[in-house]
Amino acid sequence: MSEVSKKDDKLLETTDCLEAVGTLRNIKNGFFLIIFLCLVILQGIFWLVPTEYVSRSDKVAQTGFAPVTAMLLKLSSPAEQTEQAVKVEVQSKAKQIEEAAQALTSDANKAETGYKPTMAIHPNWIKIEFKYLSGFIVVCNYLLVISAVLYSLTLLFAMNVSLVGRLGGISHITRATFLSFAVIVLILPWQILFKGLWFGVIYTPAELLQAWQDFGSADFSEVSRMIFRFVVWWLIAMMFLLISFWRSMRWSRNTLKRLGVVG
Repeated sequence: MSEVSKKDDKLLETTDCLEAVGTLRNIKNGFFLIIFLCLVILQGIFWLVPTEYVSRSDKVAQTGFAPVTAMLLKLSSPAEQTEQAVKVEVQSKAKQIEEAAQALTSDANKAETGYKPTMAIHPNWIKIEFKYLSGFIVVCNYLLVISAVLYSLTLLFAMNVSLVGRLGGISHITRATFLSFAVIVLILPWQILFKGLWFGVIYTPAELLQAWQDFGSADFSEVSRMIFRFVVWWLIAMMFLLISFWRSMRWSRNTLKRLGVVG
């Protein structure tokens, strides 16, 4: 009778552990997806703001080439900057001359054939007001902080379940948990709490506008700091997040294999 009772208790414990692992796995996957999408949206908005698709009230006058091209020029050597600037200027002048010649030829042909011009229809460029992007930034920042904290807590609970139930995969879930803590540290807006001391992946709309507004007069070191602040730091956080998620997947697979769910 005692052996039957022990088998029933073991079966009940296995069932409880299986339910806990399945629930925690689904929760962590959901929070990971939210964090991943928010990080991608923030990085996309960073590169979208200096383009012609965004309407900004403080838009800085351009000097003949796009902001991304200007960034590449500033990050190159001085000799390369001069050479590339000359190439851009020569190509621009040649293009203007060619367009003027084509216009004259077109006018002459129209005059000879008695062609009556009609109103040309030009497609309107897509313009996005920056205030709408600001709303996206605020929402993404809020979801990012909440989801990152809950994602770490979910992994912490999973680690406790593995320890109590002796489910295995402790190495994977422990590394995933501490990597998730590192993600929280990387994304938090430390520049708001400690001005000028450090920064996080999260940025405010005002910070983004200020960065692109100062870009026109920035030197090589300032552009490098800007790239590190908005791009490299984001890549580090994304790398830690992906490694943490991969470790958690290894944990869930090993746990389900130990419980006999998967082969």
